[in-house]
Amino acid sequence: MQVTGVLFDMGGTLLSYENREKIGNAFLTAMSDLGIDIKDPKFAAARKQASAEVEKRFSTVASFVHRDLFRERVMRTAELMGVSASKEVLERFDTNQREAVIEHLCPMAGVHEMLVALRSRGIYLAVVSNADDDFMEPVLARNGLTELLDDWTSSEEANSCKPDKVIFEYTLAKAKRPASEVLFVGDSAQHDIAGARNAGMRGVLISEPDVVAPLSNGLSAVEPDWHIRHLAELVGIIDSLNR
Repeated sequence: MQVTGVLFDMGGTLLSYENREKIGNAFLTAMSDLGIDIKDPKFAAARKQASAEVEKRFSTVASFVHRDLFRERVMRTAELMGVSASKEVLERFDTNQREAVIEHLCPMAGVHEMLVALRSRGIYLAVVSNADDDFMEPVLARNGLTELLDDWTSSEEANSCKPDKVIFEYTLAKAKRPASEVLFVGDSAQHDIAGARNAGMRGVLISEPDVVAPLSNGLSAVEPDWHIRHLAELVGIIDSLNR
């Protein structure tokens, strides 16, 4: 079956999480603002427990905005440390988290060359991300990707988060292509591959070393049609399918 379109996840796929510790500094700053000693032996356990609880709860929701998820992590960690998170600290955290994501997500190796190569072949290219509107386009623009894409869709725009089927159907409608002609490329077998398969697309899983895709715990994973380590491999896959 010919491939006429490719939909990409954003973080962990087109953009790398290699600076994830710098992104996490917004969380640590919020803890310090609340008077919590991040060197306290109890803090690491509280953070881990809060993250597990919050991710489990949000992973079962078909649609949410991610600033709520990030806030919940702060609030629940603080609660476990015996502190109530103030409105002022949470609002400052929202700003710091957004700025950190925009500044520290960076291009995956070979991403620009891969997109140029696929555009030259007439392939429709779009991003589909579990992201909020206020940082998705700035992140893509900062990394020089907007001019190489035909479109992009956030989960906030679609009112649906992967692996919910609605976001995949929404983006296929925007692409004006049948699911059978579209590949979905992502780093999560649970969100990207399972959701795309459920919508009738074939899936390509890309793995970034030492990175676990967010919010994957407790969800069913699906084996991809292809598993790649580098984005450049995608061009060869599409060329072989389109011969």
